[in-house]
Amino acid sequence: MTVLFADIVDSSGTTRTYDAEILRAALGRTFARIREILIEHGATVEKFIGDAVMAVFGVPAAHEDDAERAVRAAIAIRQLASASPAGVSPGFILRIGINSGEVVTGDGEGAEFLVTGTPVIVGARLEENAKPGEILVGPLTREMTRSRISYGPIRPINARGVGIIESAGVIAVSSEFLRRVVTPFVGRESELRLLSDVHARVRSTRRPHLVTVFGDPGIGKSRLATEFLRRTSPPVWARIACLPYGQAITYWPFQMLIRGEAGISPTDARDAAQAKVEAKVAALMGDSADSRRVSRALTALVLSHDAATASDVTADERRAEIAQALASYLEARFGSSLGAIVLEDLHWAQDPLLALIEDLLEHLRAPLVLVCLARPDLLERRPTWGAGRTNALALALEPLEEHETERLTRELVRDRTDIPVSDVVARTEGNPLFVEEYVRMLLENGSRANVPPTLHGVIAARIDATRPPVKQLLQEASVIGREFSLDALPSGPSVADVAEAERRGLVIRTARRGPSGSQLATFCHVLTADVAYSSLSKAERSAIHDHYSRWLEAAGAERAQEYAEVVAFHAERAFALAHELDLEGATELGHRAFAGLSQAASAATARGELRTARELNTRALAVAETVGVDPTDHAAAQALGAIIRLRLDADSAAIAELDEAIARASAIGPSEDLIRLLVWKASSVAIFEDLAVSRALFEAAIQAAHQIGSDELVAYTMWSATEPVGIAGRLDEQSGLLEKALARIRAAGATQYEVSCLADLCVNAIERADLDRANDLASEAARLADFLGRRRDRFRAADALARVLLARGEERAVAAADDALRLAREIGGPGTLARAAEIAALARERYGDADGARIVLDEVLRQLDSERMPNQRAAIARLEAIRSRLALARDDLTVARQAAAAALAAAPKTHVAVRAVGQLAAAAIAKAEKRTEDAKALIGETIALLAPTQLHRLKAQAEQQMDSTSVRARAR
Repeated sequence: MTVLFADIVDSSGTTRTYDAEILRAALGRTFARIREILIEHGATVEKFIGDAVMAVFGVPAAHEDDAERAVRAAIAIRQLASASPAGVSPGFILRIGINSGEVVTGDGEGAEFLVTGTPVIVGARLEENAKPGEILVGPLTREMTRSRISYGPIRPINARGVGIIESAGVIAVSSEFLRRVVTPFVGRESELRLLSDVHARVRSTRRPHLVTVFGDPGIGKSRLATEFLRRTSPPVWARIACLPYGQAITYWPFQMLIRGEAGISPTDARDAAQAKVEAKVAALMGDSADSRRVSRALTALVLSHDAATASDVTADERRAEIAQALASYLEARFGSSLGAIVLEDLHWAQDPLLALIEDLLEHLRAPLVLVCLARPDLLERRPTWGAGRTNALALALEPLEEHETERLTRELVRDRTDIPVSDVVARTEGNPLFVEEYVRMLLENGSRANVPPTLHGVIAARIDATRPPVKQLLQEASVIGREFSLDALPSGPSVADVAEAERRGLVIRTARRGPSGSQLATFCHVLTADVAYSSLSKAERSAIHDHYSRWLEAAGAERAQEYAEVVAFHAERAFALAHELDLEGATELGHRAFAGLSQAASAATARGELRTARELNTRALAVAETVGVDPTDHAAAQALGAIIRLRLDADSAAIAELDEAIARASAIGPSEDLIRLLVWKASSVAIFEDLAVSRALFEAAIQAAHQIGSDELVAYTMWSATEPVGIAGRLDEQSGLLEKALARIRAAGATQYEVSCLADLCVNAIERADLDRANDLASEAARLADFLGRRRDRFRAADALARVLLARGEERAVAAADDALRLAREIGGPGTLARAAEIAALARERYGDADGARIVLDEVLRQLDSERMPNQRAAIARLEAIRSRLALARDDLTVARQAAAAALAAAPKTHVAVRAVGQLAAAAIAKAEKRTEDAKALIGETIALLAPTQLHRLKAQAEQQMDSTSVRARAR
């Protein structure tokens, strides 16, 4: 390890100059920043003693460049001190000593690691002998860093109790930071040139570029990426990885990226984590509406289980919001610097993560090289990955040529003449990892070792060569995955066990902390974990999966929801294996797996990750069918599945499934599941043909909400139940009901419904021609949506504003409508998109952009189907009516006639406003075809239809159309 001592020079003199309170505050700020710098460089801050600090690099986990990290941290600390404004506040001059060597450490379980030994004493003596502002290093530190750091002349010092030490003062960093790589880089120069060309292109164009490196396990993907980073040395770079098992935290790699950027520990409380994200974003982007938007989205990403940040939105919306926030953050993070991100194990990524990466590349306007490493099976699941993009490149790594394999082998064995190079070349078949592991085995066990002919055999032999407790450690850890918490293992491995596994190159301890705050370790290669896992019996695997699931659930504490999907995965695997073997206790494991999967599905739904939620819920239901669960819990899972399907598919089959779920839930009795099912069904019926049935369903939902005593659900059902009243055109009555619902929503603190209720009131006021009231409501909705930060709320507010501006004849309506359309595209979903397309087309039509209006309509109507999506018929009818009018304006009578007919056919009979719109479109066609009496009859029918309603805007439109038709008839 490398130890760093830093001490303030003549702090007593500073004390005489400044007030004690001012000095204390300045010291606190200085030491806080010193701690941050040390931790940023990977140090463990061992202790603060008076005006001095001691930190160690390499404990609890070593890095290849700990000595260089220590020197670079010292330079940053020296720069911090020299930046203090003289005469304004206390400035401090530091002297720093750094030394490297072997030491004795504690077990890492206490507050300190208790690093002891001669190198520590030497480090302290170097600090004592350093001049003010000087960084003095010992001989081993200088030797390990001389290719990166420039030093002054050797200066012997007499270290008390140690003797003469040849020290040297640090001058500066002499080159860019490069990671030392142990394995030689052989045979990938052509691929590296391609990466370098991409790097040059990104530097020139200042635009992002995706590079996907495909290859079999061990073929050298990670090594190529490391060499790329080493040779190009991007100023800003990061390495992240996907989790190596099934359905895990959806956006885990980017969660880890932001947590690392913000310095968030897994044991931080939610408030602390949120504050760190906000501070990091503010430090990069300042305090602005855009930075607050980014901060909210990234906080939701990092703490996605938090009810305060989870919103009832679609997976598409959530992904788009995260992508935009990441793009904004990375643009600020990079500035004018070129950045690189290496994303490993992409073949384990879930579809939402793959889509997020594509969205990020669309939004990002910064010089980023994104290098994704994946096995070829990614293309079996995602054959179009990276296709069709001008800024994308795919590389396929092939085995090394025979002469390259020989060269790599000789580099690894160096002067060991007893290693049979030809045998290594013949048995490893050009796989670099095969070569590395084969040679390592021979070096550890001698040339007479029984080396198996495959990598699996090599790794298995290396595992079997360890002591039994070490082998057990590896097997248990393999159940968890590539990275694991040491205290999560059932056997409780000793420090010696972990040290042996690390010494043998099987695992490595890291500087990161797991859910319980304990140290994390990682397999040096995932294939080691694969082989260890395969050596376990299914019964053993089941037991360890179960143990880890329970451990992680307990260790997560208040942030347990963050790990819910991982907990559920291991519970599910424990059950599946036990069920396969018909083990005792399998049924109990099944009940636990069902509960975990169901809870994870609900959490994913709350986050708006509906596709992930559907996958989890489907797996939960499969477990339920196998073992049988409580009927109430089973019905709840079926209800969630029905609602997810309706939201994702919006088709007749989804509605049929909803009916089945209602029947099951009704048999059990009032519940939140039944209430939400009834509301979704009532809304579908309202859009169809039977308002009486819709009202009855809404009333049943309201009664059920009262029965279970939930003020929030009562408010939700009261607001939802205003829909059929509005569809019938009784707008005065609907306005009163919406006002009552709004009051109830606010009393219950149900903010997730407040913006939508305000937007509904706004649209109601517009249709009643009360534009002043509508404007006030739109403004209030916009302010609240901005405060809450949920994209769905911002869409509803933008839509309401656009409609008000259009009704008031303000050209700003076009920009507002475009904003609503942008949000709708990000959110996704046929209903949201159709609503936004309607107002966008109307605004464009009003202000002279008929072609733009037609483009919007065509885009959205291609995604809608009245036969397959019956609950979108009203939206389709409105859009077709606008399309008919636009076609008529350009004298395309054929299209106009077809669109008007489609509007009439799609319009639900009970939807007064939509029927009126369809009939007026048909009347316009009749008028154009000089069928004046037919036109007047249709308009008259429409006026009669609207007479008992308060749809004043539509009434005025119909009367104006009647006047126009009559005038034309008289003119003829």
